[in-house]
Order: sequence, then structure tokens, then C-alpha cells
Amino acid sequence: MVFFHLRQDMRRVWCVGLSPDDSRLSSIPNAVFQSTSEGCDILLFATLRADSQASSIEQNVNSMHKSLEVTAEHGIQRVIVLGDVSSLEGRRWEGIAQPWESSMGVSINSVHGMGQLIVEVLARSAALRGQEVVVLRIGTATEDEVSTHIKHAIHHHSATLQAFHNPSVPDLDGWTALCIDSTNEFNSEIPSEQWESSRES
Repeated sequence: MVFFHLRQDMRRVWCVGLSPDDSRLSSIPNAVFQSTSEGCDILLFATLRADSQASSIEQNVNSMHKSLEVTAEHGIQRVIVLGDVSSLEGRRWEGIAQPWESSMGVSINSVHGMGQLIVEVLARSAALRGQEVVVLRIGTATEDEVSTHIKHAIHHHSATLQAFHNPSVPDLDGWTALCIDSTNEFNSEIPSEQWESSRES
């Protein structure tokens, strides 16, 4: 009989909304990705764009509700949301000659954007209950850039995530929300270099 032992620093990640075989996950070390919550310590939740706008919002919001219920039942402490910038694309700040930053708030121009926002609100509520929450909003980004951000969201120590928090900054107030956007249209409160260079182990 052969026994397999996970390394102490190995993370078990429950994938909802994306396949454990997603190419963006394949290069992430010291992590096991699976489609069930059994034995997991992290939820990786990806929002989806459905064929119909109504089903998009219903699918994402209902799925997030159910997933967070499971994390509470099974003691899954870290929640990572892999979303997009659709909750910011309404251009409410069009007259402002600077990139978006979290103090400008949300701006929605689609049903999917509303769904993305509700998922983020649910994630924020999980943070208020004491869970570690990281939201990754993908704008214009390469697969490698997304993979790198997911890797750090998985492996950063709790103290590292806590050190990023700043109650005066909406995207860092009890959680960590980042925009991954190479066009710099949507700014992140944590520069990529700082996010990637912070100590993980």
C-alpha cells in the first residue's frame, strides 16, 4: 500500500466556478486544487459570464451564497474571489482625469457587473465575520500575471494579508481587493511588486 503525504506548507484549494485543471492554476506550486470542499483550507471562487444576463447574476450570487455557507460549516478560513472589473466599468468618474482607485467607489453598466458587485459584497461580509478575503479583479492581464496573483493569494501568510489592511482605504478595509490591469485604467491599492515581494514563508 502506498501512502501520500502532503507537505506542511501544501494548501488544499476548493475551486468553484473554474476547473481544478484551469491552465492558470497548473504552475502554482505547493497547492492541490479540487472540485470538492473536503479537506480544503481555501475557497477559490470565480465569477462567470452566462449566456443570459439574468442567469449570470443568479448563478454567481447563488453559488457564492452556497459556497460561503460551506466554508463556515467546514472551517475554511481563506476566501479568494477571482472576478473582473465589471463592477467598475460604468465610468461614473469619466470626467476625472485619473485612473480609477477604490475611493471612487463602484460604477455599474451591466447586469453582470451587478452580480460581480454582489459577490464582492458577500465576500466583504465574510471578512467582517473573520475570514481572510482576497478579491482579484481581472482587467487586461496575461494568464501568467493572473496565475502569479492567485499564487500569492493562496500562499501569503495570514499576517502578511493583515499587514496590507488599512481602514481608510475601501479596498483594504478588513480585506484585500486588487485590480490586475496592465492598462492602468484601474489602479490597485497594492502595487504588483509589493504584492509579489511580500514574504510568504
